[in-house]
Amino acid sequence: MGIASSFFWGYLLTQTAGGIWADTVGGKSVLAFGVVWWSIATVLTRVAAKIGLPFLLVCAFMGIGEVVAMPAMISILSKWVPVAERSRSLALVYSGMYRGSVTALALSPFLIQKFGWLSVFFSFGSLGTVWFAVWLNKANSTPLEDPELRPQEKKLLVTKCVSKEPVKTILWSLILSKPPVWALTVCLTSVTIGGHLFF
Repeated sequence: MGIASSFFWGYLLTQTAGGIWADTVGGKSVLAFGVVWWSIATVLTRVAAKIGLPFLLVCAFMGIGEVVAMPAMISILSKWVPVAERSRSLALVYSGMYRGSVTALALSPFLIQKFGWLSVFFSFGSLGTVWFAVWLNKANSTPLEDPELRPQEKKLLVTKCVSKEPVKTILWSLILSKPPVWALTVCLTSVTIGGHLFF
């Protein structure tokens, strides 16, 4: 098992649990936990790299922290964004992940040249703590929790965002019987394998 695969094992094994947790506890707390967790794991990667390869299983812990990001974002968007605007908002949020990766890849050579390769882990891990402070003060899981929204705004968002109660039972047979699920699975698997084998 390689370093990259340890990350994905951590990710794979906790994906569904992350979604259930986000629906139960609230997206704000779950996303905050995930960012803090993977930020700590990013900083610890720097330490693990100095100690030796077996300690790089910290990447699996990074995967566990990152896995809650998608379910938490979807949980938050389901409560804040009207149904008619969800696909656009999801596209914007998901494209932000790729913009972040491109930005990090562009900044990393500068950090490495100026401060050494370990600085990349410390710099990006530390950014999570800054984000966490802002997130705790500004974000809310639902419009009803936001003290800055006017009552008419809350009412509009609650009525336009048809968000059901948290799922208690997952109907796997129903989910796996849908052709779009299999199409997405094939596409995402191909992108992931292609991205890690060739880039």
